[in-house]
Amino acid sequence: MLEIYELPTPIVLVDLDKLERNVYTIANKIRSKGKILWPMFKTTKSTFIARLQEKAGAEGFLCGSVAEAETLVNKGITNTVMLAYPTVDSGELDRIANLVERDVRVIIRIDNVRLASLIDRSFHSKGLKIEYCIKVDVGYQRLGVRPENVGSFAWKLRRFSSLEFIGIVTHQGNAYSARNPLEVRHIAKRSAKLMEVTLKFLKRYSLEPEIVGAGSTPTLRFDIEEPIYTHLFPGNYVYYDRTQALVYGSAKIEDCALTVLATIISVPEHSSGNVAVINAGSRYFDKEIRGGLKGYGQLVEYPKVVVSRVSQEIALLDTSMEKVEVGEKVNIITNHSCYTNNAVNILIGHRNRRVTNIIPIDAKEDIDIEKRLLSINIFKRR
Repeated sequence: MLEIYELPTPIVLVDLDKLERNVYTIANKIRSKGKILWPMFKTTKSTFIARLQEKAGAEGFLCGSVAEAETLVNKGITNTVMLAYPTVDSGELDRIANLVERDVRVIIRIDNVRLASLIDRSFHSKGLKIEYCIKVDVGYQRLGVRPENVGSFAWKLRRFSSLEFIGIVTHQGNAYSARNPLEVRHIAKRSAKLMEVTLKFLKRYSLEPEIVGAGSTPTLRFDIEEPIYTHLFPGNYVYYDRTQALVYGSAKIEDCALTVLATIISVPEHSSGNVAVINAGSRYFDKEIRGGLKGYGQLVEYPKVVVSRVSQEIALLDTSMEKVEVGEKVNIITNHSCYTNNAVNILIGHRNRRVTNIIPIDAKEDIDIEKRLLSINIFKRR
């Protein structure tokens, strides 16, 4: 059986033992608290991993795009999907309607009246209804309605006959600006209190949501304990990464399942052995550093070696604390595993550093767009 160090580089690997442990640990914790798990599928965009999540107890999935939702349904993994972001394109609304007509439970998120009007018009013309949740802004200031305005906002949407209100959801994205686990805990607790406020305002309008949901891996361990939530939508928990482990305290560095395998291609003479160069560049490394971390990733084999500088095709390692040799292959835990996952079309699965399988990233939007363009043959000469 092939060892990972025999593989060509650069390439992205996933440790299947760690992946499975992460997936089952979180699924079991969420189940033990009587909550429902709908993982965020955009983290992996891989139906191989989604099947593992479903087997572990996921009852539905949160999706970053219509293409992701269609892929999960078409592969028979789930019949329940929620779309994380607003959809206004007529073609995409038609595709959502098609899923509804196939008896798929599709739930959308709404945070403004104009969006609601466009969706209602589209579904009314087809004689269909669609369920929706109101997105609540608990501090991220991206999408959403302020907690104190959700009740009146939901009341305004009652005039749209094709929309069925079923809940409120949030994303504690402001947790990604936290500098330590204590700050993450504070954000999680404050977010839960704001969702409680939101629920009180809804009850003034006699609205009882079926779903009160939240999704954020940094806050997940705290969200699990909050009585307010019925549904949780974590994504990055399947892999974790250097930031989750060393800044947010979501996991230990040993839990990180995704790595970039790269080759040391140089130890420049000018550096006196304090700099090494690898053949993996900015495609694999998110260049945003959070929480005061040093560098863009760290080596599994040499934990004191960090990725200190990133160019398009190569990256530099700070080897002042530990030395490496030209020709060595090394695994790097990146700061942001979602970024790394979405840089490639395949992952290499391994156990105990022995290659087991190739895992397709088979729900990417560019793959879907390419298929659709080819299907309408836009390049055909007239």
